Amino acid sequence: MNVFSLLSSEVVCSRLFRTVRWGGGVYCPKCGSRSIKGHGGYRCGLKRYFCKSCRKTFNDKTGTIFHYSRLSLRE
Repeated sequence: MNVFSLLSSEVVCSRLFRTVRWGGGVYCPKCGSRSIKGHGGYRCGLKRYFCKSCRKTFNDKTGTIFHYSRLSLRE
């Protein structure tokens, strides 16, 4: 079985990325707080979050090498 066939869509890649990134639970990359609530998402499957402590928004890519990348996770 080919690994790339398992990662057939951007949504599947986003789910896998989220599981690996936030395996221990979502926390704010700015202040480290775990007082987080959902703040929508993107069509590609990435989720947005809002930190109740520092009032910053962030997404699954924030603070990673993919943060400013225009490439999709699949590419």
